[in-house]
Amino acid sequence: MSCIEENGVKKKIRTKHWQSLFRMSAMLAITLLFFQSCGINKYLQPEKEGLWLVANKIEFDKESGEKIKGKSYLTEQLSQRFQQNPNKKLFGIPRPYFYFISLDSIDKTKFGLKSDRSMRKMLGEEPVYIDTVLAARTAELMATRLQNKGYFKASVDYSITSNKKKTKGTVHYHVKPKGLYTIDTLIYESKDTAILRIVQAIADKSFLKPGAPIDIDLYEKEVSRITNHLINRGYANFYPQYINSLEAFDSSDVALNAQLILEILPPPNKTEHPIYRIGDIYVYPDYNPNLGSSPPIDTFINGVHFASGGKKFRVRPRSLTRSISLRKGELYRFDDVESTRRQIAALGVFTTPTIRIDENPENPNTLNFRIYLTPNKKWEIEISGDLSYTERNGPGITSTNLIGITGSPSIRNRNMFRGAELFVVGLDLGMELSPFDGDSALINSFDIRAQTDLYFPRFVEFPKVWNGFSKLMGNRKLYDKLKKNGISRVSASYNWLNLLNNYDLNFLNLSFGHEVKLSTTKRIFANQVGIDVLIPKIDAGSAFEELLNEQPFLQRSFSKQFMTGFLFRDITFIYDQSFLGYNKYWYFSGNFDISGIEIMGLNWLHNKIANNNTVWNLGGVDFSQYVRLELDGRRYWKYDPNRTLVARLNVGIERPFYNSTDVPYVKQFFVGTPNSIRGWYARGLGPGSFKEALTDDNSNRNRFYQAADLKIVFNLEYRQFLMRMFGVTNVHGALFIDAGNIWTLNYDPERKGSQFSFKTEFQDGEMIRNHFINTIAVAGGIGLRFDVSYFTFRTDLGTPIRYPYPDADRNGSYWADYSNWKLRDIALSLGLGYPF
Repeated sequence: MSCIEENGVKKKIRTKHWQSLFRMSAMLAITLLFFQSCGINKYLQPEKEGLWLVANKIEFDKESGEKIKGKSYLTEQLSQRFQQNPNKKLFGIPRPYFYFISLDSIDKTKFGLKSDRSMRKMLGEEPVYIDTVLAARTAELMATRLQNKGYFKASVDYSITSNKKKTKGTVHYHVKPKGLYTIDTLIYESKDTAILRIVQAIADKSFLKPGAPIDIDLYEKEVSRITNHLINRGYANFYPQYINSLEAFDSSDVALNAQLILEILPPPNKTEHPIYRIGDIYVYPDYNPNLGSSPPIDTFINGVHFASGGKKFRVRPRSLTRSISLRKGELYRFDDVESTRRQIAALGVFTTPTIRIDENPENPNTLNFRIYLTPNKKWEIEISGDLSYTERNGPGITSTNLIGITGSPSIRNRNMFRGAELFVVGLDLGMELSPFDGDSALINSFDIRAQTDLYFPRFVEFPKVWNGFSKLMGNRKLYDKLKKNGISRVSASYNWLNLLNNYDLNFLNLSFGHEVKLSTTKRIFANQVGIDVLIPKIDAGSAFEELLNEQPFLQRSFSKQFMTGFLFRDITFIYDQSFLGYNKYWYFSGNFDISGIEIMGLNWLHNKIANNNTVWNLGGVDFSQYVRLELDGRRYWKYDPNRTLVARLNVGIERPFYNSTDVPYVKQFFVGTPNSIRGWYARGLGPGSFKEALTDDNSNRNRFYQAADLKIVFNLEYRQFLMRMFGVTNVHGALFIDAGNIWTLNYDPERKGSQFSFKTEFQDGEMIRNHFINTIAVAGGIGLRFDVSYFTFRTDLGTPIRYPYPDADRNGSYWADYSNWKLRDIALSLGLGYPF
């Protein structure tokens, strides 16, 4: 077939594909239009109850020709002032439709009436009719908001339009900003000369800079900035109320500039605010809030007074004093008080402490601190269970529709060695059942995991890797944060997974690492030492053994492995803005993992000295040398409490080095449900344009095994609240589109087309490489999220839209052919929590 003929066929198929999508979209649009017009209109009566509110519109005055900066942001701010909002919709159908049909009681049984009441409660809403009083109030609030944002002469009025039948109405809010006033200069004033000097010294960090709008939000930020600075400079009794409202004087009425004066008031009947220093610190380590008194102070350690009551300290005093950021004689700092409260609570041995602050009667400018500690129970036993639908990510499973049953007992000791150490021992006992597959045994697998963790309430460095690294980089900020806020952890775990009639996996892990909270939004988790041992045992004659013999890459990567790091193993950085309460925020996580670099160095040095080429192993188990990097970035847009749009980009790359030819299978990247490309089952897609015959039938989905060295995934998901079910569960709907794939970095003759490439190549008429753009798979679908306060159950239905390879059955097209679309083309995924 010639190039022209190929293009012609592709064009024809693509047209057919889009025609199919167009027909589906048109039918959906006609259905929704029917419900919105005929479905609701027959219940609305002109001029009886007023106009049904269908929309609020904000319209800026265009006649003045004024350019408005940040119009979209301003529109969002004004829309929050609506005193009436249109009814919500359920999949495009106005909720009053369900309200009206539920009121029809003619010829209905008791069961029918009860169902109608349930529908009215869960799906329906009474129609919202336009109230002119509320519309006028909205216009007033909008004008006030504009004036607070610097549009001092702004005005807002409204008008109402209706349809021909006088049943539906739209409220139009006409906004006339009339110019934005900006800051010409800012002058600080205060009779307290000491405070005035401090404020002027930090004026360069002011939010009220020349050229900025005279915005109430900027004023509030400035008040908060000054207050926070002063209460951390000894001014313990300084409050925002001491900062007077802004005074503005026109500098130029033409340029709309104004000079601002910000006055800081003195305390009542005084000329200056007092500065406080820290006095005595008293700790009551066995405080009972139900008793009216506390034992007398009887011990003095490291500058802190303790009231032991003659009892042995539950926690060694040195461990407690390390958690107290207050130091006698230093200036009062509010941050030190909160740090003390936070660090003591983080020990876990006590409930959140009560800190009482009193002025020293002998020295009015000195504050004494009394810290009351109520002990938690030292031992805690917890038993939990889980019932879940399981999609096994590993290869070799032959049964489908797996149900996982897990029991998880655990024991916690909150003060193991009297240094506030937390010791946790946990056991997970699980099995997977396949009750719906008559061709398989009832029990599919057993899974046992034992985990122990010992947390130290401080940063423990051994060896001093972080100290040396900070000196090498010439920056000790991270090291100082670790020493001040870090905690350390020693962990050990053993996991045995028995996949009946396929294989056993034995996985042992030993690690020593640290956790530190850098700020409200930033956290670091690092394993300084880590040893992972993976020992698989393949059942002779099993389906998985046959699969291994047919796939060299799987055989190489599914072998006995040591994954090691003795000076550094891995690090994870998380940046999360969701704690800040923004409507638009970012989330980012990055993980860097390296194995075998120390073994490589020692092995290389040994070979140089001995003049040979020995490859080290331990008891026949190879040392794995690889480097792995994975990045995950997300952007959230919360339009209101009921609607959210999320975009996500997830990329990863890994490479073996030195004596390793492949990265261990458990560390390789894969895509597919439930958290990446949801039109394919896990490990059933890619790499590249390679197509495994096993993936033609979704009933084999638990036998899919494809993995590779490079991953790029993009997700876009829209979430909307649908209903409140049974008074306990919030149901959210989701629409999503996913795109991406995995690739090998090297040419793999056993998986032609799998390599990441910037060009397409053929060999003897067979494609051996494909441009990576051509290998991007696309899927779309819908889902439901059932939010039951303490957990969220999720179900997604995804289907392929574009395949990563041309298919002869589709005349060489990459696009899905919906003319033969069946239910088997849907990939179902169930899970707990949101996918991202």
